[in-house]
Amino acid sequence: MLTAPEWIVLLSGLLAGAINAIAGGGTMLTFPALLAAGLPPVLANTTSTVALYFGMPGSVWAFRKRLKEVKHWILPLGIVSLIGGLLGAALLLYLPESVFERSVPWLILGATLLFLLNEPIKRWAGDHANSREPEKPTRLGIAFQSGVAIYGGYFGAGIGIMMLAGLSVIGLRDVHRMNALKNVLGLLCNTAAMVFFLLSGSFDGRLALILLAGSVPGYFLGGHFSQKIPAKAVRAIVGLVGVSIAAHLLFKS
Repeated sequence: MLTAPEWIVLLSGLLAGAINAIAGGGTMLTFPALLAAGLPPVLANTTSTVALYFGMPGSVWAFRKRLKEVKHWILPLGIVSLIGGLLGAALLLYLPESVFERSVPWLILGATLLFLLNEPIKRWAGDHANSREPEKPTRLGIAFQSGVAIYGGYFGAGIGIMMLAGLSVIGLRDVHRMNALKNVLGLLCNTAAMVFFLLSGSFDGRLALILLAGSVPGYFLGGHFSQKIPAKAVRAIVGLVGVSIAAHLLFKS
């Protein structure tokens, strides 16, 4: 029998799965739900990462035909994504928890702003198209992705739009290639973090299963209704939640 906070976690998983399928940003719902269920911030973060990970392979599969177009980018950026995700996860667990607690409001606020600016950033990327794309990532691209991956292993909310913006800056122009590469790099980064959290036992197994049980049907529902629910409405709701949570945590601190 689920308690009232666990029902909230289940519902947040359902909504997060649907939102991730439509627009992204599900972590903005699962993280506060896990806090409300009594988990400390670090454990809430790791539990959310573990539970929501299992919806990510589907996004890679959806763009599988585009992967051959970015094959020269996958290996170098994939390696730094794995290393960065692992390093970020290690920083999360081995730095004093107070560091993460002080950072959380600003991380949530930054992720919320990135989430709300998703479409303008995509338009900006399209407006800055060049005639040719580089055949492989530059040193700048590898350095940028390293930083994004460390952030992804440490917290991760908003990592998708960070990667899209970065891939645009370092030379990729075709949005479908960018999405294909972003999904692969995000999966690799989160794989490293998720495995690290699993091996360290630094997550709440019961709440992770409850969250997973909600997110799986949520992904299917989101995919089914993605053409019927305006993405702008979803973004507005998630943005409001994110700003409210950040303000609440800043006030408490």
